Amino acid sequence: MASREMAHWLLKPTVAKPFARKMGMTAQVIERMYKLVAERVPVSFNPQDAATLRAMEEANGLRPHAITRADWIKPISRRHPAQRTAFIMLTVAGVEQANRAIRGLTVAGRKVLVRRDMEEPKRCARCQRYDGHYARECKAEQDICANCAGAHATARCDTRDDPRTYKCANCATHGHAAWDKNCPTLRAKTSGRIQRRADSGFRFFVTNAPETWVSEEEELARAPSPPTVWSQIQHHLEDADADPRNQQTQPRIESFFGDAMQSQHSFVSE
Repeated sequence: MASREMAHWLLKPTVAKPFARKMGMTAQVIERMYKLVAERVPVSFNPQDAATLRAMEEANGLRPHAITRADWIKPISRRHPAQRTAFIMLTVAGVEQANRAIRGLTVAGRKVLVRRDMEEPKRCARCQRYDGHYARECKAEQDICANCAGAHATARCDTRDDPRTYKCANCATHGHAAWDKNCPTLRAKTSGRIQRRADSGFRFFVTNAPETWVSEEEELARAPSPPTVWSQIQHHLEDADADPRNQQTQPRIESFFGDAMQSQHSFVSE
């Protein structure tokens, strides 16, 4: 579209449906979606409940149905019994809504950090390589195990319950599997993909709004320094010094230590 106003006009249901019908039976007019990660969300939150998502949108100043989907990143079955928070993948419609969410959301009564999702390269489930193909397109002669790098399918691996026997098929390093998010090969490829993006290094999705042009480094430099222990207890000590009830306490303390030191000196002399 030639302007933002025209794009918003086209997204109206009364306009989008007849427009798509003229384009063909399978055509659809949809708003661009943005992937976000909400960190350390309380596990009591239910991302599958539509009413919960609508309430979260209202509480955080997002428009209704701005959050089109929410899913736990790690399966619930793989959680530790004592785990209290987890990460959620959010799909948000509209760049303005996505940038507003990145400023921070309150979820289940907790203020959580929200960031753009990092696009990771796809890993083939057969050869375990990050070469941009899937298992159905893989031309490898045999399966490679994602756990131990052996010449067998991952489902038939006997070491899947013993992390000490893991070996990465990509970097040939013992101690982690091919699916490990901390794999050096995966981190290097992910970093390369991010650096090739035009908006790399920005916290927000870049738009015409100047506040989205600030890089992550600049924003970090502008942020206030974290509080020190002294800054958090200083006012308590100053208030104690100013309290008249404490004016008589200090002389008694000094007198006590003075008498104690004098007694000790006398004992040593004797």
